[in-house]
Amino acid sequence: MGNGALGMFLAEELIERQVGTVVVVGPRAREAGASQAAGAMLGCFGEVTTESLRTDASRIRFELGIAAHDRWAGVLERLEKDSPTGRPLQVATESHVILNSIGADLDDVNFAAMIDALKEYEKPWSEIDPNDIPGYKPRLESRALRAVHLPTEGAVDARGVLAALDVRVRAAGMTMVDQTVRRIVSSGDVVSGVELDDGHLIEAGKVVVAAGAWSESLARTAFDDNAENEFDMMPTIPGLGFAMVAKRTGGEPFTSVVRTPNRGFACGLHVVPAGDGREYYGATNRLVDQISGVTWMADVRFLAQYSMQQLDERVAGHEVEQWLAGNRPVTLDGFPLIGWLPVSGLYLMTGTYRDGFHCAPLLAEHVADELQGKPGIIDPMFAPMRKPIVTRSIEWSIDEYVKHNLAAWFETGAQAAPQMTTAQISDYYRNMAVQTYDKLGIDYALGPDILWYVQGSLLGARRIARYLRRHRGLSAPQAQPVSAGIEGGRR
Repeated sequence: MGNGALGMFLAEELIERQVGTVVVVGPRAREAGASQAAGAMLGCFGEVTTESLRTDASRIRFELGIAAHDRWAGVLERLEKDSPTGRPLQVATESHVILNSIGADLDDVNFAAMIDALKEYEKPWSEIDPNDIPGYKPRLESRALRAVHLPTEGAVDARGVLAALDVRVRAAGMTMVDQTVRRIVSSGDVVSGVELDDGHLIEAGKVVVAAGAWSESLARTAFDDNAENEFDMMPTIPGLGFAMVAKRTGGEPFTSVVRTPNRGFACGLHVVPAGDGREYYGATNRLVDQISGVTWMADVRFLAQYSMQQLDERVAGHEVEQWLAGNRPVTLDGFPLIGWLPVSGLYLMTGTYRDGFHCAPLLAEHVADELQGKPGIIDPMFAPMRKPIVTRSIEWSIDEYVKHNLAAWFETGAQAAPQMTTAQISDYYRNMAVQTYDKLGIDYALGPDILWYVQGSLLGARRIARYLRRHRGLSAPQAQPVSAGIEGGRR
């Protein structure tokens, strides 16, 4: 169930292993799905923040990205011949991460954390003059102070990769059903198939739920409505992102990914070359109550204005050819949900947030192994029925929330009374966070994006508070040892 990157790479892996009959169910247009809107940056270190390596659990998740990155050369080699677009699937082979003065000091600490991680893992990088980045021509007041060149972190054409996978699996005889699933069918506690929205049934001995932001609600259909205790999976929240593909009308084109560090509850402002004179611009992340394919006017304004200011003034004259909106599956604790569910034969593969496209080839190998009854290659800590993973204290959570709000405040040019200091703005956001925790009555420390979401959504706050009250005693970061993230990987 699901024909995004996770579902399609898994289908390809199963077909290659000749494990039996494979059927993929999902609407061909993939509307509102994360994969069809992705910028598909193959970035590990460009995504590093101060949180990436601070705990064992975070480090294990980070090392999944490193292991996945190493697989992409082989992926592109085998998919290139099946690409129907006529364009190379790899649109960039390198990245430049810029440090400008727009996003407050969160940029500084994340930029420093990225360099520390590159040194620790002994990956290639160099610091360069920002003026030497091809295509980078920002407004003077938004110019970068520093820049790092990552020669092995590029990007792929997400829509091209999905099209190539489609061609490849169809040629191998796999069935693609241009439908959506109404419910999972089970007999007793054993899965027996799925019922489509048009009423047709597909019988199956194993069902994999890989439907992104739709996965939680679909998985619930396999359980009795009153079986909340049996299906006590942590909430997944849609993370609505917006991007645009524009054709360059003048000036020097970008030849690499150019991006800021992660900031302001999102992955940072970025541009990705898209081939044929086109460029992909992205930055936004808005956690919402319901999955939506509708773009907010505020996000359009944000992306257009700050691309002009921080990346290239000539963006103002670009011709927008495509608007893209997709919903990322964001779990309560920010970690993926990968593994068997309590109904026999039912498997969940979701919660990858911004890492789904990048990690899809690796996760496909792992899930295929488990479907065949073999040991998986990633840590079992991501099992879907687990309690939320703890990586921070309440005080740390509030401090993160304040830093992200300050980053968003200064990037968007928000105004305050002339006599109001940054410390007073910080106190305002700190008080908001403290009040939110008091109202929720929980002892689990939320990530900054989740805290921002529950602060503004009554529906989301009630849902998350109900779940966390059933899982008291999670306030302190977990101290127990955690095994290596990849078989044979480092601690």
